This record gives sequence, C-alpha cells and structure tokens, in this order.
Amino acid sequence: MRYDTYNREERVLCCHLFRMLHERWLDTTDGALSRLLELLSKKNLEFRNTSTEIDLSRLQLCNVAILPEVALIRDAYHCRIKEPSPFVDGLVATIKEQEGVTDCRAYSELPEVLRNPCKTHPRQIRAKAASENISLTAGEMCVYGALQGMFNAKPDLAITVDDVLLTFEAKFTEAFDDTQLRRTWKIAQVWASPLLYKDLGFRRTPAYTVAKLGLSRHRPDLTWQEVFSIAKEFYSDTDRSLVAFRNALNYDSEPAE
Repeated sequence: MRYDTYNREERVLCCHLFRMLHERWLDTTDGALSRLLELLSKKNLEFRNTSTEIDLSRLQLCNVAILPEVALIRDAYHCRIKEPSPFVDGLVATIKEQEGVTDCRAYSELPEVLRNPCKTHPRQIRAKAASENISLTAGEMCVYGALQGMFNAKPDLAITVDDVLLTFEAKFTEAFDDTQLRRTWKIAQVWASPLLYKDLGFRRTPAYTVAKLGLSRHRPDLTWQEVFSIAKEFYSDTDRSLVAFRNALNYDSEPAE
C-alpha cells in the first residue's frame, strides 16, 4: 500500500492546497483562490480590526500572497536583529494587553544579558533569566512565555488579499485545540497590527480572521471535502494533488465523489 494513501500529516495537504490556490489565482471569477473565497464568504467568519462587514466574494484580489507555515514574527526579528528593541518592545506591549498584564518590563528595560541578541534570543528570555538567577515578575513570566510561544508557532497557512488577512489553522485526523486557536488569534492580531502589517504588503491595518480547516466531523469553517470539490475543477483524476485530497477523505465521515 502506497504511503500517500494513508499519510495523516496535515502539512502535506497544506502543500497541495498552496499549489492549488495558485491555479489562475488572480482570476476573480474562475480562479482557485476566488472559489475558496466564495466558499468562505458563506461561513460567517468573525473578522476583527474592522467595523464594516467583509464580503470575501467581492474582493478585487489585490495584494495577494499565499503563505505556508508562516514564521513572520521569527523572521521579522531576524531582519531587525541589528536593532531589535523597537520591534520586540512592540511585541511585548501587545502581549501585555492581550494577557492583561501590567507588572512587566519592556524588552529594552531588561538586564543587558537578556536583551543582547548575541547572548539571548527573545524566545529564551525566561530560561536565560533562570540560568543567570535573574528574577522575573509573574507578569514577566507570563508575557515572555507568550512571546516564546509566538516565536515558535507557525500557523499553517495565511492569505493576504485586498485589506484582509486570512489565517488558517489546519488539522487532518486530529481535533482542533482551543489553546492553539487562541494563540493563533493573538498571532494574527500582531501580524495585522502597525508593527507588521506593512511587511505583509498592506497599506493600512487589515481586517483579520482565523479559520479552521479540517475534516467535516471536526466541524471546521472549511472542510477538506470542500477543498477537494475545488481541486476537481482544476486537476485530472491522476493529478497528485487531487489524489491526495481524495485519499484524505477516507478519514472523513463523508465519502469522496
């Protein structure tokens, strides 16, 4: 039995989805991306950072980027590593607000050994503080722990389009994890903030959402069955992406057509 008939890794499916979304991707009526946006427009997604209703089926497909395994915070830090304090201070300020913490020093206020990028990466601050016998407040433990999580996390897929940021948490055979979803929402908030939105090509702070992608039995916002239905419009029966999506549905309660 071939491995691709029972591979249960969602990253594989996301790779095929990444490929599929580039099929006629800027076609506003018949492209794979427009078909996906049309499906999502009917899903009652929650959009934050906006006071207006977002209709995904009517976007103009400007500023389009499809990004897999997004490590934006990690890479943005590396890009700014010669002078990291303004960026990391901004991250810390946002996390303090997200976590409801007040007793936390800014990154630039920490002892030199904790804020020198040659000695300590931001995701190592708590561990380095412990090894150096540097006391952190409870709030600092919370904030710099959350900062570590943001540096380590890589949401499965993100799409920028017009003034909208779509972030996907993808699962295959596993159920969704509420803690992971809450972290993804917080990461998306950082991406859409003045700290990073220009890095994603936006001219102003975008509306953003987090959508769940998975098997229908896990009640996601978008199912692999629906992705398969789009793929059939672009690929032959023997195409490897279509085969992968079809095989994935063997794990679902709904049979493939």
